[in-house]
Amino acid sequence: MTPEPAILERPSPAYKDSYINAVYEYIAENQEPTWHPEILRERFGEFLLALRQAESEPLAGMAPATHYWLVANHAGYLGEVSLRHRLNESLKLFGGHLGYRIRPSQRRKGYGTLLCKLAIEKARKRGIADILITCDDDNTGSWKIIEANGGVLVDRVDNKRGALTRRYWVRANS
Repeated sequence: MTPEPAILERPSPAYKDSYINAVYEYIAENQEPTWHPEILRERFGEFLLALRQAESEPLAGMAPATHYWLVANHAGYLGEVSLRHRLNESLKLFGGHLGYRIRPSQRRKGYGTLLCKLAIEKARKRGIADILITCDDDNTGSWKIIEANGGVLVDRVDNKRGALTRRYWVRANS
């Protein structure tokens, strides 16, 4: 399925309502939000500032990262990606350069594949030649997205949460 045209943009107040609605969708899937939706309603500007600060002033133990949102005219926020500028020891095993997700109501429409493709392009522009992307072994949708974007499975490692993590490399020559 070809998704409606969507682009990667920096997080913006223009997508506040659709982002908050997506957070409720993530919560319904038992995903823990970084910021609760009601706090986001009141302090969205602070949230956006925190995302920007993660580029040059990451929290302790975190790698610097640039955040992008996949957006489209019809629905606003569709998903997000965190592009990590470098890998720390933890990210080498369980996070990689790209951490992405698509809001539940927009899955199975091709947006995940598009988001990953656009994020790989952003990583290349940052000078990251070989890109590590990981996902849980049982997340079939995610590993199909990674493979569709040139990811080559190198191994599966124990993620200490009772499952395995698949580690893929998207090499510069792919």
